[in-house]
Amino acid sequence: VVLAGCFSDRVTASGGPSGAELCAGSQPNVVRIRDFGFGPGDLTVPAGTTVTFVNCDPDAHTSTSDGGVWDSGLMTTHVVYQRVFPAAGTFPYHCNPHPFMTGRIIVQ
Repeated sequence: VVLAGCFSDRVTASGGPSGAELCAGSQPNVVRIRDFGFGPGDLTVPAGTTVTFVNCDPDAHTSTSDGGVWDSGLMTTHVVYQRVFPAAGTFPYHCNPHPFMTGRIIVQ
């Protein structure tokens, strides 16, 4: 599914590991939302990397860029959101319903 006409954002429904598998696994470039936090809090990746966010909590969360670059929308348990980070920079983000939840994607 392509969101808002942006080909670098997508919520996955099939293909690749499921949300439950991502929550249980240790795959690279995955930010797991668990216990009202993002893990890892800082993720460093090379330019062009697809970063996967997965909600492992029973509560709904978002991955929302502080600068308005992306917003996953509310993600329920095991929902997966992916975003390609094509250029170098530091991209802070938060959870809209829980603004104390913060993280950064650092693209080199």
